[in-house]
Amino acid sequence: MPKIINQDTIDTIADYAGKGYSKAETARKVNLDRGTVGRYWPKEGEPEVEKTKPTLSIGEDFDLVTKKKKAELELESIEIKLEDIEGETEDLIARREVALAQVKVLGEMLDETESVADVDKVRELAAKVKDEVAAVLAEDEPLRKRRQERQEKERREREEKERKKREEDMARRYKLEQTLRALRLSDFAWFFPCTKEQAEKIVNRFIFKVDDVDDPIMSSLRMVGEQLRIAAELKWEDETRNIKPLITECVNLLNGNSEEKQRITIIMHARKERILIPSDEDMRKKFVGLLSAKTNEEFVEMVFKFNTALSRLAKERFIDTQELLSKEALLPELVIG
Repeated sequence: MPKIINQDTIDTIADYAGKGYSKAETARKVNLDRGTVGRYWPKEGEPEVEKTKPTLSIGEDFDLVTKKKKAELELESIEIKLEDIEGETEDLIARREVALAQVKVLGEMLDETESVADVDKVRELAAKVKDEVAAVLAEDEPLRKRRQERQEKERREREEKERKKREEDMARRYKLEQTLRALRLSDFAWFFPCTKEQAEKIVNRFIFKVDDVDDPIMSSLRMVGEQLRIAAELKWEDETRNIKPLITECVNLLNGNSEEKQRITIIMHARKERILIPSDEDMRKKFVGLLSAKTNEEFVEMVFKFNTALSRLAKERFIDTQELLSKEALLPELVIG
């Protein structure tokens, strides 16, 4: 049941009005809706003592409040629809803004209504705004759908382009990895001429020694390359601590595979005979020292130093080391196998 308005309530409203409260604030204070407060709001310049008593019956006041509430809900529904309209053209955006302004004005008019007839007039005007909103929606919706379809198409095209780029990047990376791996194995074949399978095992072990989680394979291949680069600069008097990781892996190979040591010795002998000349007596003595190495670690260190020295002599004497490597690839089958 609506609250009965008596003179005390009217006086309270007037008191709040006199203190500068707004209608909304006063409505909250006296627990009434803004429309009811508006009906009993003191007119400008009107003495408070001359306030008129309410003229609406309880039933009339109930009908007024009910219709105003319906009108408020209708205006709220229109406003929600307007807020959902993005506006695909400048014209539709302008019409949406006009409709929003109209809803705001109707809301202010509704607050001031004091009769059911006035509320009905507001609802009639709201119905016209609603029709305009429906027209805007009818024009905006297909444009919005076309925009969304275009955006979806562009998204799919972008994703497809990114997918192809990822595939191309992976293919380039794989090709680079295979090329780099082939280079490392080719370098490895000169400095420590074990079989290709054993060389691959040694190279692969470096993958698990690299902290680069983003690209461990490429990082490990670069690490092997750096180890071999240092090996290529070795001299007889140099220490080998800078290539300790590589030497350790080679020693591990020999510890479990005596055939590889035999194969390496055979290849080293063939290289010696192909590259050295009679005046290279010192190099021949070092080869004998290599054969008499007491430990596998000493043997591996001497192999690296001896092959580095042979590489320098081969360049000085214009000997094709790649041709030598291609011939050595057949040695396991001819001699050991």
